[in-house]
Amino acid sequence: MAQQPVVDDFGIDFTKPVLPQIATLGDRYWDWSHQHLTPSFRRQLAENRPGTSYPDSFPIFTQRFLEAQTHIHWQQVLGLWSLVVVGLIGLTAWYDPVGVSRGVGWWLAGFLLWTLVEYLLHRVIFHRKPQTLAERQFHFLAHGIHHKDPWDPTRLVFPLFGGVIIASVIYLAMALFLPAGPSFLTMSGLLTGYLAYDLGHLAWHHASLDARWFRYLQRYHLAHHYKDRDSRFGVSQPLWDWVFRSGDLKM
Repeated sequence: MAQQPVVDDFGIDFTKPVLPQIATLGDRYWDWSHQHLTPSFRRQLAENRPGTSYPDSFPIFTQRFLEAQTHIHWQQVLGLWSLVVVGLIGLTAWYDPVGVSRGVGWWLAGFLLWTLVEYLLHRVIFHRKPQTLAERQFHFLAHGIHHKDPWDPTRLVFPLFGGVIIASVIYLAMALFLPAGPSFLTMSGLLTGYLAYDLGHLAWHHASLDARWFRYLQRYHLAHHYKDRDSRFGVSQPLWDWVFRSGDLKM
């Protein structure tokens, strides 16, 4: 059966690669990217993309290799970065021991640093309204995909290839200012924070746990999607929303 177009109210056909079509949206892009796909629309999409690996996910790129990089499973993220976290701790003990108390301090500093990075990325970069086509395409790839379809489980964790590049740049920046041991441990803590963010984010959308803290964080994040997209920028926790007064913590 021939594939039938599945077109939204903005004229975007979700059976075809979406990234090139962003050029047709112009200033309408911001509203379009925050109008999430409904369950019925996703079902219609799946029915019209039979035989594809991810029928209820809309294609983004025309190139198959790039498209494959947009579908990441949480087990891959956990497997890679947990090994790096443990490896950095082991590398510190072998190459540049710093002592237990100092080591814990550097690790916690890295973990706390991630929570601030997470908040600033989300608020300052991902929720800055893009003005040009290049900015719109960057925003869509970095964050707009998630607001457009927040229930796609293969697009909730960060692609591994991009994560390795970004983590390498961050570590090299740390190494300019810190000795080997502290830089290893700070990076280990930061990556642990990243894992908590990425896997927590997946859980807020797709898991169910009968624990008060879990239900609170889940409601807190979903309120960002469905109540006010310009508040509650903390994903793994609301710490910096409290500091900068950018979210109602009473959920």
